[in-house]
Amino acid sequence: INSTRSRLLLVLLSVALLSAGWLGLSGLTELVALVPLLIISEGYGSSARDWWRMLGWAALTFLLWSAATIWWVWIATPLGPIAAGVVGTFYNLCAVMTYHYVAKRAPRALAYTLLVTVWIATEWAYNSADVMSFPWLLLGQGLARDVWAVQWYEYTGVFGGTLWVLVTNVAIFEMWRVGGKSARLRAVFIATLPML
Repeated sequence: INSTRSRLLLVLLSVALLSAGWLGLSGLTELVALVPLLIISEGYGSSARDWWRMLGWAALTFLLWSAATIWWVWIATPLGPIAAGVVGTFYNLCAVMTYHYVAKRAPRALAYTLLVTVWIATEWAYNSADVMSFPWLLLGQGLARDVWAVQWYEYTGVFGGTLWVLVTNVAIFEMWRVGGKSARLRAVFIATLPML
């Protein structure tokens, strides 16, 4: 996973898994969509140079995700998808790069907690902004075609879906990183409990 080619393939995999729900397929792929990006982060160290490299891969991931899912806004206004892509990418980078920085210097549980809370906070800000509100790429929105799996949205709203997606990604990444029966059981439990 240390080669540029491997990282590029992981970025493209992440983009495909993130985009599926907006391209007419099941959004349940989001439950593993951030794992490739977390794997890229795992391969880097704590140096400033590695932070910038990770920033580049994460920015590429989120810009491609935006391009794959909001290209149609171009029909209304050419500036629309560019502005939405840049703002959305910035917000997503806040969460992922906070995670990356903290994961290299503090307990991993803190890094995971910050990933989830910063991501949801930035989604809320993006959804609530007076100037640039564009709730299209909220992670919870990607599950719109999977109504059977998200009946509980009536209680949590779309942010509950975002929480589920993020926590499941973290659990599956931990299963990949650490292995073991308890990590597998935890990942399966987190991924399936809300649907049940």
